[in-house]
Amino acid sequence: MLNIGAFTFNYDHLEDRILLVGNLSNGQQRVDFWLTRKLVLRLLAASQGLLEKTSEQLAEAPQQHRAQLAQFHHDNAQQDLEVEKEVEIVKAEGNKLLSRLDISHQDGRYRMLFFSGGDQPSAVSIVNYAELHQILHLLHRGALALDWGVTANLFEADSASPTLQ
Repeated sequence: MLNIGAFTFNYDHLEDRILLVGNLSNGQQRVDFWLTRKLVLRLLAASQGLLEKTSEQLAEAPQQHRAQLAQFHHDNAQQDLEVEKEVEIVKAEGNKLLSRLDISHQDGRYRMLFFSGGDQPSAVSIVNYAELHQILHLLHRGALALDWGVTANLFEADSASPTLQ
């Protein structure tokens, strides 16, 4: 199983998919996965629940403020994001479709297992809270670029306003 230490994302309008390239320029063995709209949208939809369960600050915040606090953490993590602009478009090596992404939390770190078919993961990555937010940001940005119908902010509070009677 490969360890992914660096992530590169390419938003492919023709394929209508996101290309995740692990270890493009860090000297480790490269691994590529295509991420479908369905997988990315499910991951983004589940991200707030995951973060609420694994972040003490979010878990302790009043329910009506959790989305705003999650968005604040998300925006803060983006400030530390180290993005290298690729001069040329990254081309996929291989044709692996990411079929499943399992994320578990232990001791303040997130373990991501990448599956491309079968029961055994193809790759693993261990990231901290801020790095997970950065990955979610890049996936959200891809969903926006590909016009997949996501909102401008990843973490939205319930927009249902109370009614007065």
